[in-house]
Parts: sequence; C-alpha cells; structure tokens
Amino acid sequence: MQTPTHVLIAAAAFARPGAAKINAAALTGGFAPDAFLFAVWAWSKFSGVSEADLWGRLYWSDGIQLGQAVSNSFPLFAAILAAALALSMRAAAVFAGSALLHLVCDFLLHAKDAHQHFWPLSAWRFESPISYWDPAHYGAYVGVVEAALGVALVALLFRRF
Repeated sequence: MQTPTHVLIAAAAFARPGAAKINAAALTGGFAPDAFLFAVWAWSKFSGVSEADLWGRLYWSDGIQLGQAVSNSFPLFAAILAAALALSMRAAAVFAGSALLHLVCDFLLHAKDAHQHFWPLSAWRFESPISYWDPAHYGAYVGVVEAALGVALVALLFRRF
C-alpha cells in the first residue's frame, strides 16, 4: 500500500476535530513504518544512486533489510502500544495503533518484498499472494482498489472535519 493511503487510514481511524495532539499522533504513526525507507531514498538521491541500483540491489542489503525489519515490527509497535496504554498516554497509543494498522495492511499486501514483521522474534516473512504494486501478484487491481479507497477516505475526512 502506498504511504499516503496508510496515513489516510490512520486518520480515518483516529483523527477527530479539535484533537490536534491525537491527530498528529495518528498521522505520524501511519507514516512511521515507511519513514526509514523514505530516509534511505533521500540518501540515495543525495548520493547519486540510481533508482535501479537502489531498488534492485541496495534495498536487499543486510543494513536496509534490518532497518525495514525494525520499522515494520509488530512486536516493537505492540510494545509501544502496551506501554502507552499502561501509562495512560493516549497520543502514544494512537501513534502505535496507527503504525500497527499500517503493518497489517503491509502484511497482507507485500509479496516478494515482504518485511520481517516479527523482528526481533523471527526473521520469517509472509509472502502474500497479493501485492500492492507487483502486476504478477494482482498489483494493477490492488492499485485501482487502493485509489478508490483513498478517494473514499478523503471524502470521509473532509466530511468529518
């Protein structure tokens, strides 16, 4: 799933009028699992690394895969959620809940590029039969559904706010 759709889902789930701190936590949590990869992409632009080299070779390097494992870890965000709930920190709980929603979507929509969602407990990857981008795994159809979902979520949020 594209990052903006993750953010829209988090906003639809948690954002409410007049709740600036909660809304910021929802948006940030929806983005958080992809933040590392955005940083890697920005680094590649400043370093002159080609898109082909980034996605074809560097993306699969141990360091980037570890960063992806950490930033897409169910146990990590579940621990943040548990701590936030135990400490009655509502914004932190919304942040973690938004990130977990992001991870559920990614878990279901990554095929050959699946993440290690259970790091540090396991390096196992669930390779979904459905991909959000890969045409060999229905990516063209998922893209249409995701676009429609994005429009619906924007309409919902426009109405709510």
